[in-house]
Amino acid sequence: MFRVIGAMMSSLLLISASTVLIAKGSEIPVYRGAQIIKSTPVENSYIEIPLAKIYRSGRGWEPEKVELIEGTAVKTLYKIARNVQMESVERFYQDAILNLSNGDLLFSCQSRSCGNSNAWANNFFNEYLLYGSDSSQSLWVFQDQSLHYWVVYLNRRGAGDIMVRIDEVIPNGSDLDTDVLAQLNATDVPRIRRFLSGLDTLDGLVGFVTSEADNRSAIRVGDAYIEEIQRSLNSSEQSRIRFINLANMGDSTYGTHRVIFVRDSN
Repeated sequence: MFRVIGAMMSSLLLISASTVLIAKGSEIPVYRGAQIIKSTPVENSYIEIPLAKIYRSGRGWEPEKVELIEGTAVKTLYKIARNVQMESVERFYQDAILNLSNGDLLFSCQSRSCGNSNAWANNFFNEYLLYGSDSSQSLWVFQDQSLHYWVVYLNRRGAGDIMVRIDEVIPNGSDLDTDVLAQLNATDVPRIRRFLSGLDTLDGLVGFVTSEADNRSAIRVGDAYIEEIQRSLNSSEQSRIRFINLANMGDSTYGTHRVIFVRDSN
């Protein structure tokens, strides 16, 4: 019965069937103890996906092969303490990427096979904090079953900190009625706040929240997520952002414990 209600809700909320394809719940976990430095949303832009090492091209630097995607993205930078072993971080993210469901590893490189670290940091990612030794860098590019691209780059800075950049790129679909901006962990309120603060406007913003039962019902868990997020918002934001609790009554491909931000353009 709940599944039937969920299907009816999806229809009433005008979530198109194609939107389901980009809400399958894949997510790269965060290394324990990692500190989020910033999270930047990119809306309706052309985004380069690197598919080869970076090299000098004319007076600049660029990957030998890129795929240009029109879509949206969330670009997040993390810092890990200098006393953490680099090999541990590399294994963590390599395992996390390979554990993403039913996707393809499009490119990966380690150490000097990636090319020049300074070029990756300052020319491609435009993030100087990523610069470190050429021999300590790693890069993975993965496309998951929902056709999202994940670009993960990490390196140890000269100061000793390990920096991790994770880009989730969501291609535009020509048949989508809903503009999906980001899919975030419902418990990661700091990242949600950073995402919201980076948007040009909150007009038409809707957050669909999914959950599953623990010692409470899934609905109560979803309500708790929404309440916690709203407590972090100011009064203007609270009045402009609409949250809808799907609990576990929607399609299972939405994933669980997620906030899926869309923009209602109607």
